[in-house]
Amino acid sequence: IMKRERIIKLLLVGVILFFVVRFGIMPRLSGSSFRDYLGKIATDKYTFAENEYAVIVVGSEPEGIAAAVASARTGLKTLLITEDSDLGSYIKRSMIADIKPDEGIIAGKKENLNRGFYKELFGTLRTGFTAEDYMASVDKLVKKENNLEILYNCRLTDVILEDRLLKSVKVSANGQEKVLSAAAYVDATQWGDLLELCEVPYTLGSEDLNMPDVYMPLAFNFMVSGVKWDDMRQIQKTSDFILQFREVLTAYEPFYKRTKIESPTFIEQSEDKLIISAISQWGVDVNDPQDVKQAYADATDEAMLLTAYLKNVLTPFAESTFAAAPEELFIPEYRHYAGRYTLTVADILENRDFAGKIALASSPVDAGKFVGNGLSYIITDPNVYAIPLGCIVPVNVDNVLMPGAKASFKSLAATSAGYIPTRITMGESAGLTAAWSFLSNITPADILGMGDEELQSFESYLERGGIYLQDISEKLMDASTGQPLENSWAYPYIRELAEYGLLAGGQNNDFRLDSESSCDVLSVLLKNAIVKIAPDAYDFKIGNILEAYETGDRLTGEKAAAMILDTLGVSYTSGDAFATFSGLDLYRKVPEGKLTKDGGVTMDVVYCLAVETARLME
Repeated sequence: IMKRERIIKLLLVGVILFFVVRFGIMPRLSGSSFRDYLGKIATDKYTFAENEYAVIVVGSEPEGIAAAVASARTGLKTLLITEDSDLGSYIKRSMIADIKPDEGIIAGKKENLNRGFYKELFGTLRTGFTAEDYMASVDKLVKKENNLEILYNCRLTDVILEDRLLKSVKVSANGQEKVLSAAAYVDATQWGDLLELCEVPYTLGSEDLNMPDVYMPLAFNFMVSGVKWDDMRQIQKTSDFILQFREVLTAYEPFYKRTKIESPTFIEQSEDKLIISAISQWGVDVNDPQDVKQAYADATDEAMLLTAYLKNVLTPFAESTFAAAPEELFIPEYRHYAGRYTLTVADILENRDFAGKIALASSPVDAGKFVGNGLSYIITDPNVYAIPLGCIVPVNVDNVLMPGAKASFKSLAATSAGYIPTRITMGESAGLTAAWSFLSNITPADILGMGDEELQSFESYLERGGIYLQDISEKLMDASTGQPLENSWAYPYIRELAEYGLLAGGQNNDFRLDSESSCDVLSVLLKNAIVKIAPDAYDFKIGNILEAYETGDRLTGEKAAAMILDTLGVSYTSGDAFATFSGLDLYRKVPEGKLTKDGGVTMDVVYCLAVETARLME
């Protein structure tokens, strides 16, 4: 039983945190300084039984290591559980060898959003790194922490829950059954192993968009040996070999239908070896192990064919051979667990700030998984936005945290918020939050109910732990108008269509608000909007009606009116569709003068017409 002289200790902790965190008297602390400082508060003030901890972290993914180290640095007894025999995680198993920090624009200045533990983990590595580099960096960091224990080859078997609290976990470790308990837990596994046992509800892939079995493409990195670096350096003297390499791979025609070559690059390893990152497997049902297995086999065959192709077209690869496949495909998306707050695409569009934030992010929202042909389909590229604590607190358990891509994000929002460096920062925040909750004798869920001043103190504490947090008030500018996107009268429609992945501003955030549309754009958008907003109303008849309008002809008010009236089943006299349409309430949703019978229809009006028509059919 934890021997806590709660009143005296909490008064001590409260006084120190009040002056140091609330008023910021001390400078920001991180790494060993933060450990030494908070260690004075926590170390030797709590006594734990053999299988009892302040914080238990499940999962050795990089976000799990970040959480465990962050917690241990507070001086609290922390346990990291992993099913693996080492701490390589998906970084090692999927041959991930190149990671760059997320960068955001704050007050007009580009800022590195991943500092703290991320910088410690990757700061000493090259732009590209080897699995050995990564493992050495991880081992160095965890060995520094005297308050951190690690259980390898440890599998969760059951949980004990009581009144929305996880009391303990049952595990099987090296043939022994154990019951382990903590005040707070962090599920940093890739798929949410602990959350599943706690029966936290979740959606799979794009289920939230009425698109079951649709997931982000899977990445397959592989190793090639026998590369002639001297030849490569010789070519680089007179031309850009990297550009040449990308052009050659882009011209390669994959053998397998689901294989795409995307953003090809190579990462130097050692001697004559490199890792090639280029192969993506599209349309794989991640929830079907057999389909994932087949995708892996296809990707392996494709990698061998690609290596043979490179031997024939690029001199430095003339004597190269396929050296190794990864242990597994990298799966960026699977489950999205329900939390106290769900991050939306609208939050990202609006560069939204939150009280009680745990990380900042800025990666593009990518709907490419819906295209299926490798084309770029960026919904928006935000300046910066915040991820609130509520996204990592499960909806039905108060003392568990769930950082990573599996957190409470809409599936499209997860394409941005689930970026690996952001996962690591979320993990570090989760470890610090778990420690904070223990020291304060509250649950992580209780933090969500704090007032603004208390939440500001919480954020200041995270900053001193190494998390980069700033209050943000950035506005996303629409490239077509040069004005804040939120200022457009059509923004509510843009926001709704973006949530469903039905429009793309691209990396320049150009939503073409003042550009005239063609008939096919409204036809396709209207069809998809009905499928998303009013799925029960869509049938083959409507599909055939709209297909007839899929031409490149200029869209006029008359043609738009005819298309919508036909879709709604409203009769009209040929040539007078606009007159009939102008009598509907839907017409009055468009600002006066924006829609005329013979004038062209701009994209802002198209967005409005598509959404309002779909709503009428709900």
